[in-house]
Amino acid sequence: MSVYVDPAKFPFRGYIMCHMIADSLNELHIMADLIGMERRWFQTPPNASHPHYDIPEDKRLHAISLGAVEVCSRTALHYAARLGLEWSDMMGDTTKINKFKRTLDRTQRYITQMES
Repeated sequence: MSVYVDPAKFPFRGYIMCHMIADSLNELHIMADLIGMERRWFQTPPNASHPHYDIPEDKRLHAISLGAVEVCSRTALHYAARLGLEWSDMMGDTTKINKFKRTLDRTQRYITQMES
C-alpha cells in the first residue's frame, strides 16, 4: 500500500494535523478505514486543493506503523497531484485535470531526487 503523510503540523480544534494522501483513492480510503477515519472527513475540490484526509498526530503515527511513508511537503504535493488527477478524471473535470498535470510536471524533480 502506497500511502504518504506529510510533516505539516497545523492546529485544528485542539489537534495538530497533517495530510494523508496515497497513490490511489482506493489505497487512501483503505488506510483511512484502518486508522479509524470516517469517510465524511475525506476532502476534495472545490473545498480542498486536492483529495486527501487531514489526520491528527496519533492517527499519523498509526498510519506510519501500518506502512505509510513520511514525505516532505514538496514530495507530498507531487503525490497529491497524482491523486487529484485520478479524482478529476473520475469527475470529468478537464480544468482540474490540466491543473494537476501541470503540478505533476513541476514536482517530478522532487520524486527523482528522492529516488536517487
